[in-house]
Amino acid sequence: MGVAQVLTRVGEALNGFKIVQFWPLPKGYATLRLMEITRLPLLLCLILAAPAQAEIYKYVDENGQVTFTDVYRKGAKRIDLPGAPTPLSSGSKAPRRASYNPSPTDFPRIDAGTQKRRDDVRRQVLQDEITGERRNADEARRQLALGERLQPGERNTDSTYLNRVKKLQATVQQHDQNVSSIQRELVNLK
Repeated sequence: MGVAQVLTRVGEALNGFKIVQFWPLPKGYATLRLMEITRLPLLLCLILAAPAQAEIYKYVDENGQVTFTDVYRKGAKRIDLPGAPTPLSSGSKAPRRASYNPSPTDFPRIDAGTQKRRDDVRRQVLQDEITGERRNADEARRQLALGERLQPGERNTDSTYLNRVKKLQATVQQHDQNVSSIQRELVNLK
């Protein structure tokens, strides 16, 4: 049975669709037609086989008969196949918490003056950021006040008005959250 016949039967099984007649090619292109016809099943096989992943278990019953299966049985051993993708974690494991480990005694330390200079630079950067963010929040509030004004012919129930005000309010809220975050960083500095 040729490839064209197999594809015809597969096509007929799929609601009478004939794959062979799907690609009409001019005479003299028989090999090209066969190549075109074989692409669809090859593509289907690749698509269907790509996500296939299963754990394989080896089970030996009381009679000594060895069975390989993808279903776990009591006493079965999981087989690790080389080159096979690792199974996804079940997510049942609790995430590990980072444990506090003090620095080793031979770990390089920096002197207090260097650390103070670094903290001062960080504090200055955060001060500059909070100044800019407060300026941005003030500008966003000004834009919100302008955006809340009704345009000629506009009602406060129109979707364009509501969307505009909602976006402006979100912008003000984002800048306020940024200011709060920077303030927390400043408080946490030594």
